[in-house]
Amino acid sequence: MKFAKTIAELLPAVQRDHPEVEWIHTTSVTGTYGITASVKDFDEVMDWQEHRRELTQGYYRLIHPPRVQIFKARLEAKYPGFTAVLFCSGPMARKELSELLSVKGHTLLIVAHRELPSVVASGSAHVLTFGEQGVLMGVVLLEDRELAAELHERNRRRGGSISARNVDAWMGEQSFELPGEGILSDVATRLKAMEEAAFVSFYPSGMGAVTAVLDLVLTQDAPRMLVMGNVYRDTHLLLEEFQWAGHEMKTDFLDTFDLSGLAARVYDEDVAGVLIETITNPLIEIPDLPAIAALCRDAGKPLLVDSTMAGPLNACPLALGATVVIHSTSKYLSGGNQHGGGIVLTADPVWMEKLADQQVEFQNTLSPLDVCALAEGIQTYPERLERFNRNGETLAKMLEEHPAVEKVYYGNQGRPEWLKGLASVVSCDLKSATLEKLGIFFDAELPGVIKAPSLGSDQTLFCPYVLLAYYDKSDAYLRACNLSKTLLRFAAGCEEDFSVVLKGIGQALDTVV
Repeated sequence: MKFAKTIAELLPAVQRDHPEVEWIHTTSVTGTYGITASVKDFDEVMDWQEHRRELTQGYYRLIHPPRVQIFKARLEAKYPGFTAVLFCSGPMARKELSELLSVKGHTLLIVAHRELPSVVASGSAHVLTFGEQGVLMGVVLLEDRELAAELHERNRRRGGSISARNVDAWMGEQSFELPGEGILSDVATRLKAMEEAAFVSFYPSGMGAVTAVLDLVLTQDAPRMLVMGNVYRDTHLLLEEFQWAGHEMKTDFLDTFDLSGLAARVYDEDVAGVLIETITNPLIEIPDLPAIAALCRDAGKPLLVDSTMAGPLNACPLALGATVVIHSTSKYLSGGNQHGGGIVLTADPVWMEKLADQQVEFQNTLSPLDVCALAEGIQTYPERLERFNRNGETLAKMLEEHPAVEKVYYGNQGRPEWLKGLASVVSCDLKSATLEKLGIFFDAELPGVIKAPSLGSDQTLFCPYVLLAYYDKSDAYLRACNLSKTLLRFAAGCEEDFSVVLKGIGQALDTVV
């Protein structure tokens, strides 16, 4: 597709320079639309964590890809004094701005624009909406830089990511083919079959899918969520630290295996629902999903399951009693690191209607331009999953036998019958658990391994997950979560010949014995 009218000619050109002293020049894993980026050495990791330098690119939801950064810079050049905050759609932009103003108790006139205005009035917030053939974008222009920074942080954590492909289409940078209706229908049919679901909805990111579900569950009458085990850091952040709704919310975090604690709380009237991950991140623990589902069913509370770490076909939470299942399609399902998205699946008619109505209202949908990469990955997913499971198990065994490793996390309590495989994420603690040793390991060659965050990639990835995700947390906080700041997290790929990866990791571990 190519729009008859693009917005490129309406925006001034800008030069985006990234001086070495101010920026860490990261490298996209897979080119223009890569969803994550690698860094060269451990010093760069620490510079970023200590806010000494910024990354030129990173995980797509948290750091805008370069093409999106240029679009943002050109908007701000056209509207001097305003900061641009970018969203997956105009309705989502207005929703997130309105809710942030409510949280902060601010009043601000919001002016809507269906096209790029020649000028914008001072003293107001401006919401720009672009939408044609499902290729959507939303922009908020704010004069208050602090408020804009909060809005940006809110959006990147809640997953309303703008599509880089959509930006390029609207800017006339690339000509894209819209997928035929049959492609999206085929993807939906395959996903529903894998998860024994009757309905699937698509989102711009995995966190966009998580947020959509939480927005429907948590209410003023039922503002409390029960969570069992460690969950993805941004899910944890939303539920514990991030005030994103206009009413008070509370989360009880229980141990992964604390069924008695769940039974003592799940019947409380203020409990909205229960959230678990099929396999927890990053400790690879496996909650007793059937038992949890039975308690939720008896209490009349929805069970929300993020099954990204397991992947479809390894587990079927809906068949075991879950109400909804969530996946980040950026991970195993696509595998190629060039697609960002998320899904929610259900067989519950009430949830089907709620999810559909929500997407009609807010257009928090996956761009059709991002569907093709997902469609390609799904074609080969079942065969790739077998190798993910095999390589993850092989890596866990190698780590258990290495003298530099203190403890390996990979389903240590055993794999239940309902879980067909543990997928490919394996974590471990070093015997010499210091940041110095972590740095030595990180800076080793690691042939066959990409030093970048994410998981479910066809190529093996490594990152110091806890250091990246919980850097600001105290040692006491981490101990309460059973986490170590020096934990190593590997996401084995689906390489047919895994020996190069194993050898590289083994040699790197030899340097920290």
